[in-house]
Amino acid sequence: MVAMSLFVIVVGIASGTFVRSLRTQRQVVALMAANDNASLTLEQMTREIRTGTAFSSAGNRLSFTNYDNESVEYSLVDGQIERNDRPLTSRNVLVTYLSFVLRGADVGDGVSTRVTIRMGVAGRGAMETFVTRLQTTVSSRVLDG
Repeated sequence: MVAMSLFVIVVGIASGTFVRSLRTQRQVVALMAANDNASLTLEQMTREIRTGTAFSSAGNRLSFTNYDNESVEYSLVDGQIERNDRPLTSRNVLVTYLSFVLRGADVGDGVSTRVTIRMGVAGRGAMETFVTRLQTTVSSRVLDG
């Protein structure tokens, strides 16, 4: 009877630990997928900003003209980054904040524009409390002089 009771207790503890580790592993995989998607979105934005001109920023919006002479606007809408009203981030990514800081954006100053992008990223659902902070600075290749 004592041996059976000890066996039941050991199996209960082991199965609880196993279930918790599976749950944690699923959450880590979801967070990694969200971070990968956010990094890909950030890379796509920086490639287009690098060849852009006529930058303007207001809070979580960045507007400029790209290399094809098209107007582009990046913004944060309902937890997703959008490019001209089309989502860039996937549905499993929650962007908690997005900001753009411009330096050298005055026309005729002879300095290429520098855009600093700051964003916070979390996985949707149970992982919304774990926010990864990303930041990068991009220099436009085009002088506005």
